[in-house]
Amino acid sequence: MSAGPCGANHESVNGVVALRGVAVKRGCMKALNKSALFAALVFAGLVFSSCSSGYGALSQAATTSQAGSGTIRPPAKATQISEGGSVTISVQWAKAENGQLTFEVSMNTHSVNLEAYDFRQLAALRDDGGKEFAPTSWAAPGGGHHRSGTLTFPVPPSVEQGQTKYLEMTIRGVAGVPERVLRWEL
Repeated sequence: MSAGPCGANHESVNGVVALRGVAVKRGCMKALNKSALFAALVFAGLVFSSCSSGYGALSQAATTSQAGSGTIRPPAKATQISEGGSVTISVQWAKAENGQLTFEVSMNTHSVNLEAYDFRQLAALRDDGGKEFAPTSWAAPGGGHHRSGTLTFPVPPSVEQGQTKYLEMTIRGVAGVPERVLRWEL
């Protein structure tokens, strides 16, 4: 047993060094250390560049379908909340795939029966050009004062093409509030 060029203990048999269970030729140890350092620097650079670009600041490329996958990343602030008429509505942008935007909706109150509200009739999605889109589905079991469900819309063409800066969801007539507007910056 002897100390290697890096100060690590190793054992040499026929010109091959065994270092912590890994067999490496003597001349390759420096190259191995350089390769490991290079890999670590590349990894750190990738991590830094992805963090500094900001996941929520969706660029045009990030809002368009990626390589035909049909998916769009949600904005950084995926959940929007509206309070009014003694009802709190929380809407989370859950996913976008196969031409559909899916939102998870929850309503909470202590004084209003929420089962009467059909979001398929009350909600709309609007792009920054003012074009509105009706929901394709609203799936929500009953819940009395605490109700949750899934609201689905078609992906607006302006979002698919990366031509819109924001989307708004309007919800009309819940608990006496004429219109609630929830906005996602893209």
